[in-house]
Amino acid sequence: MDRTQLGREFYELGLRLGRQGTVAIGSGGGALARTLARAVGCGVALAGGEAKFHDGGCAACGAWLAGYYDFSASVFVRQERAAVSLFLSGEREKRFTPRSIQESEAACTGEWDLLAGADCAWAASRAGDYRGELGPACAEGPKALTLALERLGYEVADRSVSSAVLFKTDPEGFSLQIEDGAGLFCPQGVDALEGLADYAQRPQAVPAFGPEENEKTQS
Repeated sequence: MDRTQLGREFYELGLRLGRQGTVAIGSGGGALARTLARAVGCGVALAGGEAKFHDGGCAACGAWLAGYYDFSASVFVRQERAAVSLFLSGEREKRFTPRSIQESEAACTGEWDLLAGADCAWAASRAGDYRGELGPACAEGPKALTLALERLGYEVADRSVSSAVLFKTDPEGFSLQIEDGAGLFCPQGVDALEGLADYAQRPQAVPAFGPEENEKTQS
């Protein structure tokens, strides 16, 4: 069976199970099994159900979890070389239904991984070195904005403070607005944190970042 068709079948299984409620999902044996289990989970979630991935090492453990927590179904995908077996309980019949699928090619997939600490890395790269005590600040934006401000030397408050400079980004962190006693400034950069770093490097030049100020100067 073609691997993309196989993935589609597992996804559609997830759609069907997700309409029933919560599903315990596990896998063992290799990358293909993990990927197919995730395909089931995507279907469950998109159907409005709740996908509960677990680290149990066998189908019986997944079935126990589903029974103990009263989930509507349990799915476990086992890979042995090029063969994939699906163990399903809780749909129609309360028993395991093994299903073997023989792959015509090597049972491998691309990697699906999580890069942890992305916000911290982005903030550290953009902010650079500590620049001393820069005063109070308020942040409205992604977590990395607060991390970058603290790294630069701002004391970031968790609520609005009258004397604090307000740093605000769009929801995706690409543009930055800064409000202080002198007005509203919009530093330019590839993203909001690059603009923030430029602002911290040359605070005396901040008014030049405001488009309105630039137009007045040129006229």
